[in-house]
Amino acid sequence: MFFSIALLIIPWLIALWHLHPKDKQLIPLIAPLASVAAFIVNGWGVYFGFWRVYPFIELNTIATYPCNLGIFPVLGCYMVYFIKKHGHPYLIIFLITLFTTLLEGWFVGIGKAIYGNGWNLFWTFVSYFFPYLIGYWFYLHLKKIQVMN
Repeated sequence: MFFSIALLIIPWLIALWHLHPKDKQLIPLIAPLASVAAFIVNGWGVYFGFWRVYPFIELNTIATYPCNLGIFPVLGCYMVYFIKKHGHPYLIIFLITLFTTLLEGWFVGIGKAIYGNGWNLFWTFVSYFFPYLIGYWFYLHLKKIQVMN
């Protein structure tokens, strides 16, 4: 249970301390889309039995909430932040996807998540890549309509 709470609280503490002072628009504009994407992907994965997440094996959708509301929205915000700061959007999307995949691989390794129905780290990479890509396109749209700079 502590692990789940840490996945919710620690990313937000870091983002509010580090990211928000540097770009006050980023969190309110990007985090909601990243959270929705996480809910969709995790709901799909749980429904089809591709993964189970501890500590709530029977209430598996609830077990994904700390990730859906914590680490994934924050990582989506950091992705856009790094793109704004350094350019090279597709390289950054690849790197943040790789980081997230390796992080999840660690979760599987320590027994906090279990894969099933043929799921593996390759499919995990794919399941992160497309939501991050959509998040980047959303950022481009926000720039185009002059909501973000």
